[in-house]
Amino acid sequence: MRTKPILHFLLLVSLVLFAGCQQDGDASSEKDTPANAPQVAQHEEAPAPDKPRVPDGCAPEFRALFDNAVVELHGEGDLDVVIATDPLCWHCRLADKLLREYPNLYGRLRFSFFPRHSFIGSDMAAWVLEDAAGTDGLNALAKYAYNDLKQPKTEDLMEARMLVLAQFTKAFPEMLKGTTMEDLYVRLQKEHEPHVLETAMLAKAAHLPGTPILVAGDKVVLGFGPDVWLKVLDQAKMCK
Repeated sequence: MRTKPILHFLLLVSLVLFAGCQQDGDASSEKDTPANAPQVAQHEEAPAPDKPRVPDGCAPEFRALFDNAVVELHGEGDLDVVIATDPLCWHCRLADKLLREYPNLYGRLRFSFFPRHSFIGSDMAAWVLEDAAGTDGLNALAKYAYNDLKQPKTEDLMEARMLVLAQFTKAFPEMLKGTTMEDLYVRLQKEHEPHVLETAMLAKAAHLPGTPILVAGDKVVLGFGPDVWLKVLDQAKMCK
């Protein structure tokens, strides 16, 4: 059994050793963040200069990520886990693959979407997945988003979103039952853009540097590293 100091050391160095998708920019949007988006409490105590604070997964700003997330998959364990993620982020895709290989290490697994400008159009993927939350089709859509979805080759946001949506509807033609591509785009944006912007604000409030971020019970890992993630998932404790 690893001692807590060793685990804390691994958590602190994980960001340096395993850089995630830390591209500049926040969630893609054509409008300002909603004025009524929630304010997240932050710890006011500053860490000592010679002793960096280890992030606490049970702190309000990290619990808010879990509580606000609506896309939930299920493993075979008991641990509550939330991932700050972007479906087009390469490290997020590696993280998704790892979690699917070890379902025994978590119970409820939630996705807190933090779309990055560098992955233009990825917010549409988040809208699609949130639209499928709680349905039987969610798992297949999530697998497609993190395995097969291609980055649009355009700098135009609306075009990128439409290209992402076109990929989904080609793979899942039932999405267009009773509607058109244009009407589906409008509905997804209207119903899900405000919430995805809200999740991005929560990620910023928690001072997340990029994606992916693992919040497993009381532990937080900034960036992706399979060995560190597996250790944390195995040793983390549920928040009370």
